[in-house]
Amino acid sequence: MGRNRQWNYRLRRRHLHLHRMATGNMLSLFPVLLIVFIGLWWDVHCTGYFCSEEYGKESFQKTVEMVAPKIEAYRSEYGHLPDTLFIEGLDNGWKENVYSDTTRWDRIHIIYHHWDDSAYALVHIDWWARYVSSPNFEGYLFYRWDEDVDSMRADTIFRRH
Repeated sequence: MGRNRQWNYRLRRRHLHLHRMATGNMLSLFPVLLIVFIGLWWDVHCTGYFCSEEYGKESFQKTVEMVAPKIEAYRSEYGHLPDTLFIEGLDNGWKENVYSDTTRWDRIHIIYHHWDDSAYALVHIDWWARYVSSPNFEGYLFYRWDEDVDSMRADTIFRRH
């Protein structure tokens, strides 16, 4: 009888061992599943939202809302527009009047232009976006290609203070 019990015990242990091997331990798979989930989440959001037109507009508007009041403050203090932007959070880029926004993770690159002391523009390099401040207009111009008429269109958004 003792041998039979020992034999049954060994069979049960072997069966449990084979069962664990076949089903696997879910806890040991958690890091792998987490990495796969984070990778899929990043791919969807990077190729989705972060590369979308909506994100580009929103990101550019946040940069303009940081820069435009400082340009206006300079104009009211000195009576003319600055030739270059020495603003905290902007890094002078690889070319004259090209700046990158260091306050944002995607480091938006903008170009600063000004004419006489009444108008200036901030142009987003990576997107078809422009901010214009002039005596007759202050707002955003977002350009897009219109497939229906096979030409460029501009969406205009007036700036709110």
